Amino acid sequence: MFFSTTYSIIGLVWYVFVVIGSWKMFQKAGESGWKALIPVYNLYIVFKFSWQTMYFWVWLGLTVISFFMGSNANSVNGFMYYAAWIIGFIQLLILCNLAFKVSLAFGHGIWFALGLYFFPFLFTLILGFGSSRYIGNLSSNY
Repeated sequence: MFFSTTYSIIGLVWYVFVVIGSWKMFQKAGESGWKALIPVYNLYIVFKFSWQTMYFWVWLGLTVISFFMGSNANSVNGFMYYAAWIIGFIQLLILCNLAFKVSLAFGHGIWFALGLYFFPFLFTLILGFGSSRYIGNLSSNY
């Protein structure tokens, strides 16, 4: 009982930090801060100001496909299970690239992108409240 309450509180605090940092980050990118409150829509907005929204739809489609394939992975040969893992890995690559694109959009490089991917609660706060300036979507010409 104690651990479930502790983990719930830690998860809530983590989410609050991510939303606060995202709110300020969105404002720096010229978006309304309230968009950080809506879970899937906020990711769409991040794709919009840092990369291309087409990749958001690819990521979302892969999420739905992976969910259904993973939930039906009780087949004899396990093909669906492994296919769901491969799709999950592709999703991971998309989100890694998104972290890199966000890092570039705020004038940072690969090391900041790694921090943004592995410690989003901290690095979104750094982007939101730090001296980072939004320099634009460097992928908008592609």
